[in-house]
Amino acid sequence: MASVSGSSDGTGSDTTVTMATSAPSTTGSVASDTTVTGAEAATTTPGNANISVRSYFYILPYPLPAGTPVPYTPGLPNVNPLNYPPHAFEPTSTLVLTSTSKVFIDIRIFKRIQPSDPELPNDGGHRERLEWAFAGKSTSYAIPDPHATPQHAGGGQGQEQGRQWVGPVQHAIWSHWVDSRYPVGAIAPKDEGTMYPVSATQTLEHGSSINPYTGAMMSYEEMWLDVPVQTCFPSTSKFSIVLVLDAPEAKVRGVVIRLGQYCQGIIVRDAVSTIERWGFEEKKGKNGKVVGGDWKRVARIGDDFLPCATTFQPEILTVGGRVRYGNHEWFVDEKVEWQDVMGQ
Repeated sequence: MASVSGSSDGTGSDTTVTMATSAPSTTGSVASDTTVTGAEAATTTPGNANISVRSYFYILPYPLPAGTPVPYTPGLPNVNPLNYPPHAFEPTSTLVLTSTSKVFIDIRIFKRIQPSDPELPNDGGHRERLEWAFAGKSTSYAIPDPHATPQHAGGGQGQEQGRQWVGPVQHAIWSHWVDSRYPVGAIAPKDEGTMYPVSATQTLEHGSSINPYTGAMMSYEEMWLDVPVQTCFPSTSKFSIVLVLDAPEAKVRGVVIRLGQYCQGIIVRDAVSTIERWGFEEKKGKNGKVVGGDWKRVARIGDDFLPCATTFQPEILTVGGRVRYGNHEWFVDEKVEWQDVMGQ
């Protein structure tokens, strides 16, 4: 057993980490509530790992009027038959981490309105700034473009509607295992969308969902920017680590994911959420080379404990091990370490 202590780094003074001494436990697994079939059930691979930042969010009518081009936002401002706002914008700071086993965490924090407000809340307060946070399992598979016009329906992969895509159009599904908008155990509405690869690092998502502020259905588009997974000095390895808390008797669930240089966590106690976001800040010498660095918490909303800081010490974690704080145990569901070949 290894003990981790210290309140300044977010671990908590009575946190203990227990190494696995037998086969990994499936208790508390995010994937245990998710049925995955076919190719999606096959692998845990670094190729699945992904860091995404949302560039914009754009609301459209539901259902879309006949003849509306989809995707819609790439045509703005010149092609705008609905006479909607001519420019898309991003109202939040949204970061999504997807692990090598396709467990994900998505945290969206409203940007500040008043200059006196913090850029991101980091003291536990400002609950009104949490737009949405959720975690679970993601799946995706290639499909023909469902919005292709008849004249381009047979035009070949990546050429539907006369627009060029850099890869196959995908249908993506995100199963919410824990969600800041729903009490623990409640079933969140389905979350799925059509993913258009705009460039090597940009993906446009088109879908429909319930508008949480009006209760009515809406169509939407989001642009996602991929961020490279990085190492954290002095390690030359990249890490994907998933911790899961499942305490049904206490109506508590939580997920923490560290992927490369970022870590995010969510815990929901009945219907009350706590979230954290951390990032690794490199320190460079006069010659521009990295000579050090530290993990910094950049956002915290809520009052519960999250064991994010334990993921910064991967050497003390093993799959099937446990991180205990107070009355709860977080299970290490995933720990994958890899190094890129030829510096890629």
